[in-house]
Amino acid sequence: MRSIKRLVITLAGVILLSVPSMAQPAAQEHPVQPDPENKEKLESARIAYLTTCMDLTPEEATKFWPVYNEYCKVISEARKVSRKQFHEIQRMTDGKNTSEAAMKKQLMDYIDGLKKDDELERLYLDEFLKILPVEKVALMYVAEEDFRIKMIKMWKKPGMEKGTPGPGKHNSKPAAK
Repeated sequence: MRSIKRLVITLAGVILLSVPSMAQPAAQEHPVQPDPENKEKLESARIAYLTTCMDLTPEEATKFWPVYNEYCKVISEARKVSRKQFHEIQRMTDGKNTSEAAMKKQLMDYIDGLKKDDELERLYLDEFLKILPVEKVALMYVAEEDFRIKMIKMWKKPGMEKGTPGPGKHNSKPAAK
């Protein structure tokens, strides 16, 4: 069993190392749609990483992955709506012609979206606990965050420091005179 675990970790590492180099688009004026092949490799690496970290048995994996995939889809959609609402708030604060009532409604819609996200997280936590022991569910959340951080570090451009705006970003602080 240990050799299989090492194989999965090694495979995940190879995939993780190959994805960022392929994901770097050539400098272009317009953003490029993500390459589906890279997205699949990233997803495969994430699955391998979570499976290894959670030490899922084949029986657990059979029950876990369909629920997890549904969870990811539902949470992704809810967060997409929240991001859209947040961007609308940003747009409203940039303009000077937004009424107080419209801005308040947008803020309420945004907060309602965040509440929905929270409700979905709690709902799926209950579903995961029906399938797996609590320790493995906790490991899932830790592994997801670890994987996310590893991906951010791998894609971070050399020379970028904390607080340095990325491409297309601007520093909102006024320049010193």
